[in-house]
Amino acid sequence: MAQEKDDVDGDNDVEAAQDPARTVAQAAADNRPKRKAAESEPEAAPSGKGKATRRRRASESHARKRTTPVAFVRESAGELRKVVWPTATQLRQYFIVVLVFVLLVILYVSALDLLFGWGLLQIFG
Repeated sequence: MAQEKDDVDGDNDVEAAQDPARTVAQAAADNRPKRKAAESEPEAAPSGKGKATRRRRASESHARKRTTPVAFVRESAGELRKVVWPTATQLRQYFIVVLVFVLLVILYVSALDLLFGWGLLQIFG
């Protein structure tokens, strides 16, 4: 009730105008995601499971079966069917982009090599 009275009087607006950081902080706090409460207990806090998780044994982690070569080939073929292969046009575009980039890097490294070689010859030559 007192807060409604303050809002009506405009006191909060004056405080907000004086302290913009407070209004930004309040807006950020209001926009945070809220945890959904359980339907049966709307005000209840979430409860933990109440006990520690059982530790894995070394024998359990190594109990996996080895993949046979036939199964490996079968799974690999299945994965290759999922691949989205580029079209001829896309392949040409990618090739040109990579080629131009590699040529630029070659020019850059060659220029640095020549510059440092020339500089070393001037110093020690």
